[in-house]
Amino acid sequence: MADSSMTAEMQQLEKALRFARENLSPDITAQRLLILIGVYFHEGLSQRELLNFLDSTSITALSRNIADLSALTTKKLPGPALLELRIDLQNLRVKRVFLTSKGKRFMKRWFKAST
Repeated sequence: MADSSMTAEMQQLEKALRFARENLSPDITAQRLLILIGVYFHEGLSQRELLNFLDSTSITALSRNIADLSALTTKKLPGPALLELRIDLQNLRVKRVFLTSKGKRFMKRWFKAST
């Protein structure tokens, strides 16, 4: 029974990744998709706070993936512009993570396609 449940979860993940790769970019990874989902449900958290919801990543990987989902990637190339970092006016050292309008539209389409 657990095997069929795992198989169904893997099929759901494969479907979700296929949708993201077809609609965004072929280099979207499961980790990046999880980051998008985390930001969707916890928008406005700092990168460090967001880590609490993403058990399988480090702050370095999170920062790199957020940059690669932003308008300008870590390689200083145009990115998908799904996420943006905003300075916290209460603490200028903290950057908070938000979906862009494009990111919100993608997540709504993704959730609709996943159900």
